[in-house]
Amino acid sequence: MIKINKSVLPSNVKINREEDYRSGRIFRLLVEDCHNKCYICEDSVHTAPNVEHRISHKGDIALKYDWNNLFLSCSHCNNTKLDKYDGMIDPIKVDPEHFIELSLDLDSELREIVHIYKIKGDVEVDVTVELLNAVYKGVKTDMKRYACQQLKNKIMHEIIWFQINVSKYKQTQNDENKQIIEHMISSNSIFSAFKRLLIRRDPELSNEFY
Repeated sequence: MIKINKSVLPSNVKINREEDYRSGRIFRLLVEDCHNKCYICEDSVHTAPNVEHRISHKGDIALKYDWNNLFLSCSHCNNTKLDKYDGMIDPIKVDPEHFIELSLDLDSELREIVHIYKIKGDVEVDVTVELLNAVYKGVKTDMKRYACQQLKNKIMHEIIWFQINVSKYKQTQNDENKQIIEHMISSNSIFSAFKRLLIRRDPELSNEFY
């Protein structure tokens, strides 16, 4: 989960119905602002984009059509969140990475496991951690377990590829490898919060990239 810088809507653009944010200019702005990935898990939404309300509207028209309440999400996160986590962090106002760290590891049976650490913060951070645990570790049904495992597999693949490129850069110190790393930790890259934590934990790389 990363910071989202929302565009300012042009004065002639209004949101008065669901079709206004599910297509056209509003939807394209959401895709751009959220870097073409889910604002919660950071996976790509190429195949199944959803428009998610950070605060569930429950029929409240003001919340339903509030531009700052609309985010791009994947179907897994949208179906996990529903209306259960209304007190979560607002990634427009704060940078979630200042409050929460995400890392990937292997358990004793060599299965991927996501660690979610609260750095600081109040109840909004606690609610967000609870949501992220459900997103990455959901076990309520076989379908949820399967979705979580597929998500963790994708994160592991991205992390391995990232570490390969970091190793190449440390060996070569060339500009091409440096640019690859810069792209992979940018907000436009999937699962960038996981990769940026690896940069922060490496003093040499942290001084150069972070």
